[in-house]
Amino acid sequence: MYRMVILCFEMKKMNRLLIIFLIVFFSVSCHKKEHVGKYEHGRIEYKITYLNENSGSFDHSMLPKKMVLEFDEKMCTNTIDGFMGFFRLGNLTYFNKKKSTTYLKVLDKSYVFYGKRHELMCCFDLFDGMKIIEDTIHKTIAGLNSQHAVATVPSTGDVFDIYYTYDISLDKPNMTNPYVDIDGVLTEFVLYMGPYKMKFVAQKFLPERMPKSDLDFPEDAVKVSREEMVYALERLMK
Repeated sequence: MYRMVILCFEMKKMNRLLIIFLIVFFSVSCHKKEHVGKYEHGRIEYKITYLNENSGSFDHSMLPKKMVLEFDEKMCTNTIDGFMGFFRLGNLTYFNKKKSTTYLKVLDKSYVFYGKRHELMCCFDLFDGMKIIEDTIHKTIAGLNSQHAVATVPSTGDVFDIYYTYDISLDKPNMTNPYVDIDGVLTEFVLYMGPYKMKFVAQKFLPERMPKSDLDFPEDAVKVSREEMVYALERLMK
């Protein structure tokens, strides 16, 4: 009789453990399935417009108009060119290392900044304390199903719309930009660089393209701190 009681107790205990395991298993499986994308590599071309194009001293026609993002499951690069070829800002992020390298060309000078683990790329505003509220609005951007959210920047009071997609299978694609809390690839968003408020909207997605292995910056590029790179960029934009 005693052995039967013990056996019944052990069976109930195993049943409880089995139920808990199944709940956790299916919860994790459903979560992963929701975020599995169709594409593991590609190239996205973004159009850049300016929400305050008259803020700087440059003719707005000289400002950068395009950003290119190239990615695979291990890394991504993004580059912005402008100012009649006198300016290039590029970033290389390795997802597994959680680190990024930023390259800046200003006139005939080249600079490189090596970020620490989990440190955001240079040279955009960090959007400290930014709050993001997601909703159920969807739209297609550059052929990618994109979800909507509203971002609020407490330091400026600015509020703007952003869109991101889960069609691309990347784990934490924004780990080195201000949208680190968004788990999808951005298709429409805003960044601040110097005096300019830049809006990026994806225009073209090329899933067959593979990213370059590096930023291809010159060997004589000067290694600088974040503050020094921001200073060099601000001098150009004043």
